[in-house]
Amino acid sequence: MRFSYFERLSAKDKRVYLRSDALREVKVPDSAALIELVKDLSVNLEGGRRVRTTRACNALVLALCKQLGAPPVRVRVREVRPSWDGGELHGLYTFAEKGELPEIEVWMRTVAKGRVVKFRTFLRTLLHEVCHHLDATIYEMAESFHTHGFFARESSLLRTLAPTPTPALTPTPAPQLSLFK
Repeated sequence: MRFSYFERLSAKDKRVYLRSDALREVKVPDSAALIELVKDLSVNLEGGRRVRTTRACNALVLALCKQLGAPPVRVRVREVRPSWDGGELHGLYTFAEKGELPEIEVWMRTVAKGRVVKFRTFLRTLLHEVCHHLDATIYEMAESFHTHGFFARESSLLRTLAPTPTPALTPTPAPQLSLFK
């Protein structure tokens, strides 16, 4: 199933879209090597430390890019998300100009209350922007469309780097029988 804007694309862009849609997973060669970097990011974000969060994001993204064979990208962490009528910006990928590094910007605080966003939300946003970087570099796509495949790649990275913990199974206590009524 394609998004509705597909029909408005040029023939060239339709080919890119279909190629993007067919790619459903990003295989990380050594995800275990990235787990401590993910934990460091979590601690610094949850502590509301923007500069340390920025360093942690850059360390994680650089290590991930090295494993995937992608060129480096600079990450900047901003404070409160920019907003407009009907929405707020969570992240932004800026393609590289000649001789410069591409850039990812992510925002760590909500507009409404200025609170630090939840870690998984922040990480998903960061990985979303990384997927744009991978599209532009290792997948060599002229455009980075939001396709079902794109969102599947984003989700595969999130599952790899921050799997959802499985709740421990707690045995249900046996009903207590009373000898007295």
